[in-house]
Amino acid sequence: MYHPILLIRVTKGGVIVKKLLTICFVLIMGPVLSACSMPSSAQEEPYPSHPIEVVVPFGEGSASDTFARKFSDILSRTSGDNFQPINKDGSGGLLGMLHAYKQKNDGYTIMEITPSHVIADVLGKGKDIKLLEDFEPLAHIQSDIYVLSVAADSDIKDYDDLIKKGKESGLTFAGVSPAGLDDLTVNAFAQEAGIKTKFIPYPSGSSVKAAALGGEVDIYVDKIVNVVNYIRSGKVRPIVVFHDKRIKRLEELKDVPTTVEKGVDMTVGSWRGFVIKKDAPEEVKEHLIKQMKDAFETEEYKQFAEENYVNIGEEYLGPEEFKEKMESEYKKFDKISKELGIK
Repeated sequence: MYHPILLIRVTKGGVIVKKLLTICFVLIMGPVLSACSMPSSAQEEPYPSHPIEVVVPFGEGSASDTFARKFSDILSRTSGDNFQPINKDGSGGLLGMLHAYKQKNDGYTIMEITPSHVIADVLGKGKDIKLLEDFEPLAHIQSDIYVLSVAADSDIKDYDDLIKKGKESGLTFAGVSPAGLDDLTVNAFAQEAGIKTKFIPYPSGSSVKAAALGGEVDIYVDKIVNVVNYIRSGKVRPIVVFHDKRIKRLEELKDVPTTVEKGVDMTVGSWRGFVIKKDAPEEVKEHLIKQMKDAFETEEYKQFAEENYVNIGEEYLGPEEFKEKMESEYKKFDKISKELGIK
C-alpha cells in the first residue's frame, strides 16, 4: 500500500521509497514560495522614504543660508517630504560641494549653489571635483543685484567722483575671498570703467562691512538686501547699481544710475539654485524639479522674494535653462579671470 503523503510502497521485504514527482515539486518550489512571502521591507523603498539633506555650503545667518532654510521649509510643507538643511561652511563653498560629492547619487542629498561654485571651477579650486562635471542642475530660483556704495562721509559723492578718483589714485575695496565673486565683480567693473582698484581681504563678512562703514576702504559692494538698510539709515551712499535698468521700486535706489546706463556693459551679480550629484535616477530628479517649481509658485515664497529683493533679476529656471546659465557664467568668469591675470 502507499502512504497518503510520501507515497511510500510497503512490502514484506521492507520499505521502498520511490523517487516521486511530488517530493521534487516540494523541494523545488519551497524556496520560491518562501521568497514570495518575504516582508515588503526587503523590497525597494519608495522615494523618498527618509529626509532629503539640503547642503548649504555657507555659514548660518548668511543670505544663502536664510534662503535655503526658508525654501526647504516651504518644500517640506508643499510636498509632504522632509527637506533638512545642513550647513557645511568653508573655502568659499567648496567644503559643502565636497560633502555633497561624497554622498550617494540616490537623491537624498541636494546642494544649494551660487556663482562662487562656478568661479571655483574656472580657477580649478576644487581640484578633482567640478560643479559642471560632477553635478546636474535642478532649478535656479533667485538672483541678487549688486550695489556699489561708499561710506556716508566719503569724499566720493557720485559716479563721476568715483571714476575720477579711480583714475587718479585708485580705489580700495574689502572682501572675504581673493578671486571670489566680489573681487571679480569689482575688478571687472574697474577694467570696463578704466579705473584702478585694490582688493583688501578681511576675515568675515561683518568685518568687511565694518571696514566699509568706517572708511578703511573706499568702496563697498553688496547685495541690495544687505545694503538697503544702511542706505536708509544714512550710513552709506549708493553710487552705482550693477544692472541694466534702474531699481525704481525702491525709493533709495530709484535715482542711482546703473552700470549699463553709464556705458559699462557689466551686470555681474549673485544667484542661487540647487543641483544634485550626477547620474541620480531620472524619476528622482523629475520628482525634485516638480517640487521646487511648486514651492517657487507659492504665495509664501513670492512674499519672501519680494521682501528680500531677489525677484528683480532672473528668477525660476528649469534644469536645461539653468545648465545654459551655468555654462554662460563659466565663460564670463573665465574671460574676466584671464583678463585680470589670475588664471
